[in-house]
Amino acid sequence: MENPGTQEKRSEEAKPAPTGPPPTMAQVFQDYAPRIYNLALRMLGNEADAEDVTQDVLLQLVRKLDTFRGESAFSTWLHRITVNAALAYRRKRASHEQHHVHDPLDSFLEEGKHAAPVRNWWIEPDKVAVDRETQHLIEQAISSLPEIYRDVYVLADIEGLANAEIGDMLGLSVSAVKSRLHRARLLMRNTLAPHFEEVPA
Repeated sequence: MENPGTQEKRSEEAKPAPTGPPPTMAQVFQDYAPRIYNLALRMLGNEADAEDVTQDVLLQLVRKLDTFRGESAFSTWLHRITVNAALAYRRKRASHEQHHVHDPLDSFLEEGKHAAPVRNWWIEPDKVAVDRETQHLIEQAISSLPEIYRDVYVLADIEGLANAEIGDMLGLSVSAVKSRLHRARLLMRNTLAPHFEEVPA
């Protein structure tokens, strides 16, 4: 599986056309607050932290909305603010939680292949209507990703951003984004495999 529960990505070369004036704050709260929260939740993996970041982003929007010049899509501008707020929150949280995190990619070979044989899946999650239970499994798998892989996976396969945009937001080269996204997808498949692999007769 390459990208479970994802939206179709925009073309790498596509550039957003200049847009009109930004939405009003009422529209932002109604239309964008849930998207801000969901992105923050997937990046941080904690509901309370996501709520804090959502409030911070909305406060920033109150102050910065009149600075939006329409040079890029409003959603892209909002993504950048949300990602920056989540990363800042994570750095603050990390200063209180210094610990070593085991890299689950240790179970893969250097060339990115599974160290053990992998059975075919009885169903392709990205080709089936995602029910509530399946969505919960996917969200849990996303939450289990190490942060360096989770960020690019969420922005690429959930939010549908192009690699160049992601690299710009996270301070990474496009090749680094591609590498982390590949590894994130391997980890997602490894986590979800027990739920979707074919059972031998």
